[in-house]
Amino acid sequence: MDEQIQELADAIYADKVRRAREAPLSRKMGWGAELFSEVCGRMRVGIRAQFPEADEKEVEECLRKRLDRLSKMEEVGIFQRVETK
Repeated sequence: MDEQIQELADAIYADKVRRAREAPLSRKMGWGAELFSEVCGRMRVGIRAQFPEADEKEVEECLRKRLDRLSKMEEVGIFQRVETK
């Protein structure tokens, strides 16, 4: 039974990869925007669970701060200070 499940999971994954490779670039760019929107929605839900008294403005401010922090974490080591004369 487990072997059949693994085979099915592998087939589903292979089909997803094939469809993604065949998709036009414009569609792939759209997926990025959709994924970002979904993640922001999930982050808002988490913020509301953590701070149930927060209003919409506070939730959005917290979301922006978290996204900024994540961006800074990803950029560590990418940018280097250059000394000018």
